[in-house]
Amino acid sequence: MNYVFIISLTFCVCVASTAFNIEKKNGWWRNMLFVCALAAGQGLMYWLGSLLGGTFMYKFAGYAKIITVIICFMITFRMMMDTLKIKSGKNLFLIDKPRQLIILAIALGVNALIAGLIANEPFLPLFGTVTPLYIIGISLIWGLIGIGTKFSPAKLLINSLLNVLAALAILAAGFVAIF
Repeated sequence: MNYVFIISLTFCVCVASTAFNIEKKNGWWRNMLFVCALAAGQGLMYWLGSLLGGTFMYKFAGYAKIITVIICFMITFRMMMDTLKIKSGKNLFLIDKPRQLIILAIALGVNALIAGLIANEPFLPLFGTVTPLYIIGISLIWGLIGIGTKFSPAKLLINSLLNVLAALAILAAGFVAIF
């Protein structure tokens, strides 16, 4: 279930990289650099979330299962709201400046930051200290899929459907954590 959680959590990199190959001025290497920045942002935000969660989440250890479900529901809700933007095409990001890439990486990493809050043992530790590396690796794979496929309206619909499935998988992981 840990792999499903990470695969679902990092799907946003595929969605964000959808628009990278719209403009022909961006070469493959530049798009790959963008994907690497987004993947690193995912891993960094998860790591920062785990550091933040490690400072105070131990106080909620008695409610670990409930907190895990609540956090997974929060992530699912954010992903469902993003699904509406994906379908309408409002979630397409064209990067012109490095500052825009940094802002996009931070915005995409919010779900990873939230998931990092429950990275400690009584909650949902996933793979321990190597989890950010898994997140970066799977984000890279999603990014390659995103820039490797041609942009089309059908791709937006498929991304919307996959985003809903990823959101439901994260919610399911939260419920599995109860048992």
